Amino acid sequence: MTDKVTVTLGLTLKPEAVDGFCANLPEAIKETATRPGFGSIRIVRDGARLLFIETWDSEADYDAYIAWRTETGMMDAMGQVLAGPPEKTVWPALVAAA
Repeated sequence: MTDKVTVTLGLTLKPEAVDGFCANLPEAIKETATRPGFGSIRIVRDGARLLFIETWDSEADYDAYIAWRTETGMMDAMGQVLAGPPEKTVWPALVAAA
C-alpha cells in the first residue's frame, strides 16, 4: 500500500462553455503542477463531460489545492460554466503498479 491517492473529478459543462474551458486547461495544469503534493493529472473528455484523473500525495494535499483554487476565484468561475454539480471521488491506492 502507498499513501498516495487518486482523485477523480467529473464535470459536466454547459455546451456553450466547453471550448473556452478546455482552451484554458493547459495553463491551469501548469499552475496545478506547482502545488505541494501534486503527482500527475490526466483529463479526458466526452462531449461536454470532462473527467480529471489526478494523483496526489494525500487527500489533504488535494484539499489544500482546492482551497487555494477557491481563494483565487477559479472555483467560482468554474461554477458559472457547470451544467450540474461536480462529482469528486477519492481512491486510495490498493496495489502499486509493477
